[in-house]
Amino acid sequence: MSHEVRDSYDANAGLYARFALDDLDRVHTDRAWLARFAELTDLRDGAVADLGCGPGHIVDHLTDLGVAATGYDISPEMIAEARCAFPDSEFHVGDLGALDIATSSLAGIVSRYSLIHVPPAELDGIFREWFRVLAPGAPLLVSFFAASSAGTHGSPFDHAIVTAYALFSPTIAVGLQQAGFVDSELGTRPPLDGERALDHGTILARRGARPISTGVGPQLIRRGGCGFRATAPPSTSAGHAANGIQPRR
Repeated sequence: MSHEVRDSYDANAGLYARFALDDLDRVHTDRAWLARFAELTDLRDGAVADLGCGPGHIVDHLTDLGVAATGYDISPEMIAEARCAFPDSEFHVGDLGALDIATSSLAGIVSRYSLIHVPPAELDGIFREWFRVLAPGAPLLVSFFAASSAGTHGSPFDHAIVTAYALFSPTIAVGLQQAGFVDSELGTRPPLDGERALDHGTILARRGARPISTGVGPQLIRRGGCGFRATAPPSTSAGHAANGIQPRR
């Protein structure tokens, strides 16, 4: 990720921590996705990494679910906030696209609202890096602000901290498949009262055995037991939360 992202979150770490620490109490569908992720995690493969961990609340929640997790963030000041809030958990400064982690050593990856700060042309390299560090079969859970169509994928939007991009869920799913991820499930929820006018996308997938060769078309993606092609947008939401805030906004 860029120095601009690091420096911007460094400058706003305390403000963002106060904003984000209780977001799981407000957006209950996020808890459901994390519970699904935890069920798929095999800790014999290692620990889970929360990439772009912010103030550390997701690491703490995963620990409560019985999942050993370590947080990584490009912002040293954000890592300081996380260590202060959750001193019993492990946090490191790290770039989600260039991880100092051994190959096939992670039992899972969570990355919530961090990909929005990556220029879309750089996402494929990040997905390949995630494939490298995950154990075969390990789960991946990503969330982001969702674009409404393939044509608007990568459109920048006004963000309180630093430049961000709306991402089209099926386009992200295809990129993950080409990097070697399988069994993708897509969910979308509409913005809640007080949130910016963008949907929220979530993808749960697993690391497959090998990347898909260039030129191979997308496989079937599952959503709530109903399949659709990766080029088709989700037709329904994964659920509605009664309350919510905007992570990484």
